[in-house]
Amino acid sequence: MSEGVSMVEERVEEAYRESGPLVHTLALRALGSVEEAEDVVRRVFASAAAGGSLASRDLLHDAADRITGDLERRVRAKLTALDDPDVGADAVTDERAVLAEADRILVRAALDRLEPASRDALTRALVDGVPRWELATSLGLSEPDLESLLRDALLALWPGPVPAEGHASAQGLASRALGIRVADGGQQHIAGCDGCRAAWRSLNDLVGTVTRLPATGPVVAPRAGLWDEVRTAVESGPPEAEPDWRAEARADAARAQRRRTLVMTVAVVAASVFAGLAVVLGQMLIQPDGPTLATATLVDPRGGSDETGHASLRAAGDGGEVLVLDGPYAEYPDGALEVWLIPAVGEPVPLGQLTSSHYEVEIPASVGSAVGAMLEISREPWDGDPGLNGEVVARGTFG
Repeated sequence: MSEGVSMVEERVEEAYRESGPLVHTLALRALGSVEEAEDVVRRVFASAAAGGSLASRDLLHDAADRITGDLERRVRAKLTALDDPDVGADAVTDERAVLAEADRILVRAALDRLEPASRDALTRALVDGVPRWELATSLGLSEPDLESLLRDALLALWPGPVPAEGHASAQGLASRALGIRVADGGQQHIAGCDGCRAAWRSLNDLVGTVTRLPATGPVVAPRAGLWDEVRTAVESGPPEAEPDWRAEARADAARAQRRRTLVMTVAVVAASVFAGLAVVLGQMLIQPDGPTLATATLVDPRGGSDETGHASLRAAGDGGEVLVLDGPYAEYPDGALEVWLIPAVGEPVPLGQLTSSHYEVEIPASVGSAVGAMLEISREPWDGDPGLNGEVVARGTFG
C-alpha cells in the first residue's frame, strides 16, 4: 500500500469511527434493510475518500441524497415489502424527510458530546418542557445563570457561522430562539439584516429539532466487519459514478406524461369529448399569428402580487384559439409544471407540461372560447395522479 493511500485510509477510518454509525443509522431508518444500509455506508465513504468531504454533516447529507435515490428507484420498481425485520422506527420516504432525519441524527450526536450539565439542562428545558424558574431551582442556579447555560449549550450544538462584529450577537440570537427576553436593542437590526435573520431562523429551527428528538431512535452502530469492506472499497479507487436519480425521475415523468396524455385521449374519444385529442394534436395545428382575443397577467398566488408571466389568447386559422404563454419557467428536478384552463363551469382542463419560457398550445374545441376563463400553472409531483393536486405557482384570468 502506498504512503498516499495509507494517509487517505487513516483519515477515512477516523471519519468512519466518528460518522459511520450516524450514516448507518440514517440509512437503516430510511431504507429498513441492513443490507441496503451497509451498501450506502460503503458508497458514501468510498466516494468521500476519492475526493469528497469527510465532515460529518457532509457525509450525512451525501448519504441522504443516495438514500433518496434508492427510495425513488424502489418506488418506481413498486417494491412495497421489506424482508428484513422492523428496525423500530417509521421509514422516511422523501428527500426532505431524509435530510431532516439526517440533521436530527447530527444534533443528537452533538447533544451527546455536550458536558452532562449542559445536556441535562437543555434536554429538560426543551424536551421535557420544565419551566425555567423550576429548572433553575432544581439545579441550584439563578435564572440568569440558567439562561446563560442554555444559551451556551444551544450555541455549542449550532453549526452555523457566528455573525461578524457589528451584527447581532450570537448570544442574543440564541436567547431569542430559546424564548428568553433580550434587551440588547438588536430587534431592528435583525429585522433588516438578511444574515442575522437567517442565523436566528437557523437557531430557532435547531430548538425545534432538539424538542422533537425523543421521536428519533438510538444510533445503531454497523457490524464490526463493515469497516474492512469500506477499506477494500477505498483501496479500489474512486467508485463509478452513480446514476442521477433526478434525471431518471425526469425521464420517468416524461414517459408518464406521454402515457397519461394517451390514456386521457382514449377516454375522451370514447366519451365523444375531444379535449384530450385536441391537446395532443394542438402543437401540430397551432397557427399563432391571428389577432389577440384576450390577455392575462400571471401572478404567484403564494406571494400575493409578484408577476410570474404573461399569457394571451390568439385566434387560430381554423376558428379555434391558441394559448401563448411566456414567463420564467423551466423544468424542475422533483416535479412537473402543468398548465390548466379553469372554465367558469366544469372541471380544470389540462393543457400539457411546461418545460421552457415560451409555450404554445391550442385550446381544445370542447372548451369553446377561453375568454373569461382562468389559467393556472401548478407544480405537480410525479405520483401518477393526472389531476390538479400540486401547488399553484402562477394564476391569471383572461379579460
